[in-house]
Amino acid sequence: MRFGFVAKVVVALSILVVSIVFIKATFNRQFSTQEPVVVGKQPLPTKDVIPAFSAMTNVAEKKQAFFNFIRPGVVNANRAIALDRQYLLDLKASYDGQSLAPEKYLELLKHYKLETTEFDLPTLNRLLRRVDVIPNALVMVQAANESGWGTSRFARLGLNFFGQWCFSKGCGLVPNARNDDASHEVKVFASVDESIASYLRNLNTHPAYRHLRDVRAVLREHNEAVTASKLATGLTSYSERGEEYVLELLQMLRHNKAYL
Repeated sequence: MRFGFVAKVVVALSILVVSIVFIKATFNRQFSTQEPVVVGKQPLPTKDVIPAFSAMTNVAEKKQAFFNFIRPGVVNANRAIALDRQYLLDLKASYDGQSLAPEKYLELLKHYKLETTEFDLPTLNRLLRRVDVIPNALVMVQAANESGWGTSRFARLGLNFFGQWCFSKGCGLVPNARNDDASHEVKVFASVDESIASYLRNLNTHPAYRHLRDVRAVLREHNEAVTASKLATGLTSYSERGEEYVLELLQMLRHNKAYL
């Protein structure tokens, strides 16, 4: 009888230990951080970084969820640009023609791809044309357009919401429909914030978007509001579709006003 009792206790304890191990393993499998997937030279973020927008069947809820997801990063990025712009405006107001170029000013010249170290009013004005915000609504609508409301492979795997390219092998994801003689890849980002910052810098520096910057500068000169619809006209070079692409963005701005 004693042996039978001990045996039962041992068996019960064994079952308990196995159960605990199984539960722990299951918990770790479900909630532990996944290792990044590696494509080329770039470690890709895990699929759990962004919501599963493709699983959302209610269109209105999906749109609101996407804009709620992307909005904080857009607002923060534009706020940072606005602070840098105010710094330059203050620097311009106090310019005396004799002071040495401040370190931050030189850093902004480099970041915004002006190949000079001159510290004078003409250079300050050139820099101010680049250091300026892109309306939040335009950024969010373009992110929705380029990423298919967050469902594209490039958004899910590379946190690339704006279809930005890169040109060194292994820098991103290879498009499935890429021509045989093409070498571009769709850039991979470490975070959503990095993707947004790169997109804003692209619009503020690339020669293809000079018209957008010119429109914005004219609006500033006349103390008019820099709106999403006005700046969208400067994005004809963002897509091979040109004006048709711009018209689509304008339509999206109108139809999604309630969610922005």
